[in-house]
Amino acid sequence: MPAQAQSNTFSNCDLGDDLSGRDLSFGNFSNCNWRSINLRGANLSGAYLNSILLNPKLQSYQRRATEEVSSDLTNANLQGADLTLANLERAILTNANLVAARLFDADLTSATLENAKLDKIFAPVVILYEANLKGATLSLGDLTGASLASSDLSNTYLYRTKLSYADLQNANLSGANLTEANLTKANLTGANLTGANLTGANLCNATMPDGTVSQQGCP
Repeated sequence: MPAQAQSNTFSNCDLGDDLSGRDLSFGNFSNCNWRSINLRGANLSGAYLNSILLNPKLQSYQRRATEEVSSDLTNANLQGADLTLANLERAILTNANLVAARLFDADLTSATLENAKLDKIFAPVVILYEANLKGATLSLGDLTGASLASSDLSNTYLYRTKLSYADLQNANLSGANLTEANLTKANLTGANLTGANLTGANLCNATMPDGTVSQQGCP
C-alpha cells in the first residue's frame, strides 16, 4: 500500500521533493510549486491542483544558467483531478491516468503524454503545443479551442472528442481514430491525416491539410 500524505492540505506550498508512489488523493495543492518533482506512480485522484506550477517558466537569462528538469508523473493517477490553469510544461505524464480531469487553460507545452488515459477530460483552450500524445486515449473529451499545433497525436483514440476551433496545424494525426469527433472550424493546415479514421466526424468549415475548407457535416 502506498504511503499516504500526512495532511490533505498543501495550499501555497513548495514541494520540490520525491513523492513517488505516495497516496495524495483528494488533497488540496492549489498554487503549489512542484518544480522538478518526482510523482511516479503517485495517486492524485480527485486532487485539487488549481494553478500549480510543475515547471515554472524561467527568464531567458535563468535558462542559460539552469537546465530545467522535467517533473515526472509517469504512471501517476490523476483521475478527476482539477488542474485548471496548471503549468505542466515539459512534464512527463507517460501512462498517466487523467480520466475526467479538468485541464481548462492548462499549459502542457512539450509535455509527454504517451499512452496516457485522457478520456472525458474537460480541457477547453488547453495548450498542448508540440506535446507527445502518441497512443493516448481522449474519447468523449472537450478540447474546444485547444492549441495542438505540431503535436504528435498519432494512433490516438479521439472518439466523439470536441475539437472545434482547435489549432491542429502541422499535427501528426496519422492512424488516429476521430470517429464522430467534432472538428468544426478546426485548423488542420499541414496536419498528417494518413490512415486516420474520420467516419462521422464533423468537419464543417474546418481548414484541411491542403488549405481547403471542408463542408463535411455542415447543415
